Amino acid sequence: MWHSLIFICSAIWSLVCGNPQLNLPTPQPEISYNGYTPNVATTPAQLRADRDRSHRYGPPYADDGGGGGGTGAGSSSSDDGLDDFRYGQTYDERMRLGYAYPTPRLNFSDRTDDSPFSGGDANRYGGQDNRYANHNYGPTSSTDRNYYDLNNINSNNNDNYRSNNRANDQYDYNNNPNVEFVNVNNRNRFENPYLPNQDRFNLNQGYTDRQRFQQDRRYQQELEKLRNLLVETDQKGSLECTANVAAQWNFETNVNDFTQTEALNAQQRYVEYQRITADQSKHINKDLIFDRRLYRQLMLQSEVGPNALPLDVLDRYNRLLNEMLFLYNGANICAYQQPFQCDLHYIPHLKDIMAKSRDWDELQHTWVEYHRKAGRGMRDNYEQLIDVMQEVAYVNNVTNGGEYWYLAYESGNFRQDMDIVWEQIRPLYELLHSYVRRKLRDYYGPDRINRIAPIPSHILGNMYGQSWSNVLDIIIPYPGRKLIDVTPRMVEQGYTPLLMFQLAEEFFTSINMSAVGPEFYRNSVFEQPLDRRVLCEPSAWDFCNRHDFRVKICTDINQRSLISVHHEMAHIQYFLQYRHLPKVFRNGANPAFHQAVGDAIGLSVSTPKHLQTLGLLQRSLDESSYDINYLFTMAIDKIAFLPFALSLDNWRYDIFSGNVNKRIMNCHYWNLRERYAGIKPPVLRSEQDFDLGAKYHIPANIPYIK
Repeated sequence: MWHSLIFICSAIWSLVCGNPQLNLPTPQPEISYNGYTPNVATTPAQLRADRDRSHRYGPPYADDGGGGGGTGAGSSSSDDGLDDFRYGQTYDERMRLGYAYPTPRLNFSDRTDDSPFSGGDANRYGGQDNRYANHNYGPTSSTDRNYYDLNNINSNNNDNYRSNNRANDQYDYNNNPNVEFVNVNNRNRFENPYLPNQDRFNLNQGYTDRQRFQQDRRYQQELEKLRNLLVETDQKGSLECTANVAAQWNFETNVNDFTQTEALNAQQRYVEYQRITADQSKHINKDLIFDRRLYRQLMLQSEVGPNALPLDVLDRYNRLLNEMLFLYNGANICAYQQPFQCDLHYIPHLKDIMAKSRDWDELQHTWVEYHRKAGRGMRDNYEQLIDVMQEVAYVNNVTNGGEYWYLAYESGNFRQDMDIVWEQIRPLYELLHSYVRRKLRDYYGPDRINRIAPIPSHILGNMYGQSWSNVLDIIIPYPGRKLIDVTPRMVEQGYTPLLMFQLAEEFFTSINMSAVGPEFYRNSVFEQPLDRRVLCEPSAWDFCNRHDFRVKICTDINQRSLISVHHEMAHIQYFLQYRHLPKVFRNGANPAFHQAVGDAIGLSVSTPKHLQTLGLLQRSLDESSYDINYLFTMAIDKIAFLPFALSLDNWRYDIFSGNVNKRIMNCHYWNLRERYAGIKPPVLRSEQDFDLGAKYHIPANIPYIK
């Protein structure tokens, strides 16, 4: 979540600008070129003939706003994003949508002679098999470029035409930087060379094409069919999603064999529906869609991650994950100096030892044995997963597995963006690191911790060194000053889970956000029921029907739960604010967005000033020692976590993209840990080890940088 705060402004802007209204106004700017022969100057007589033709066939699409379908200036006020693209893509659009590359299909449906874009015999196009028709796949060689020449598709003199119109020819693949896979095999849809006039919405060829298509009546009919298809798909998808979410909710709030079977069946049906929808969306030519809302909706529908794999490869992918998770969940070790007590699992035994023990040798034994048992056995499976991830990238129209791993953030330079942000934070982290290293050196002795060397990861109170909160007793700046804890006051004042949620709702309504309504309180689970087993991990649920939103949490009466309640209610507020949008736009703007908003709310709620407003603190603590202890406590939890998350997912990016050979992947991980965090393993490691396998998100293949 940490880095994702930098996405909030851009993500909110993109959501506002990307409001996918399905009625598409059709502006018709003043024509200075022949509408049916772009870039050919017209005489006044020809221009009048074109207008007469428009009158004979009628306007292609009537504007509901009363703008009409004429070609006068009065219709130019229709808002379809025209001004945003007239002089090229905006920065936000480049970063979020990338560029639209031509595809071998020129109509929304199969070509027929009745289509305004039909060009006759399909053999003209070489019979090329377009396995996944999407904007990421262009021609595989420059010999295919005649295929796309809409302006001269029936001409036998394509070469002469192209040489005379090379300056404005969008479909000339030798000179057009917007075309992918022409003598270059490693470009992807997010690549952004920042060259002028490189997109289909520019003032030159692309803009004229847009005018021509928008004035074609049959084009508008095809577009209307597409809009109706998307509405139908959204309604059907919402129903399928509701059925799946309801089954998952029933399982997690009443864990038994029957609800588990129902949840698995519902999930399988929903995945199959997503596969069908994605395949349908991939076979729609997106190069003729000039409304970026429709374009984005189609793109989101056509990308379903591993579920887009062929069934046999998807089965292999799931089998690899299940085998690795089986090894992870089954890992157990023997206790330190107790060889007959060999039933210690990570939760709760080893996690508790790493947090509370201060014995160097016991911590080292626990760390080494657990990483050996949990990680080493799954290395072969993970090497196979690396190969499968290349196929996942391919079916999602991405160059390689590394690009796919950061695909959801819609930036061609996401890895570099994160490094830039980290460089801004690094000076603060280095100060924190130096202070903690000195405190630990004073505690364990200079013979074990060098004053300029990386810190051994096993003495930081956590199996992975990702949070240092558990060694606060050693490193706290002012040991005699208590930290703020309002739990006793909450108990004294008779706080209940319901009251905590009502306070959270009041927090949001006080800043002019929506109330959750009685249905939320009636359906949510706030406490552990006595009559059934519930999975108590806090979570917020959107049932995909625009009105049913719930929270599942086993609330305790303490300060931590108070913050968690506000965090979950932040997710509910997100659902409420975007419930009017199509389903594909009701997810987070990116995988980190929800967590960023929730954590920002949590930080606001946990401040002494807000706690005093709630009556949980009688007076503010003005001494700087209290403030320093409070801020330091947050730093060793939040700031210390940043380089760990960065190392983990940058490692996966390097491995999945092929930048690093998988034969040295364990060594590469520790190089990243030392580079970003100044952390080293407690003992020497080798390529027989696979230390990342001891972290759940690796065998589960779940992104972590969010």
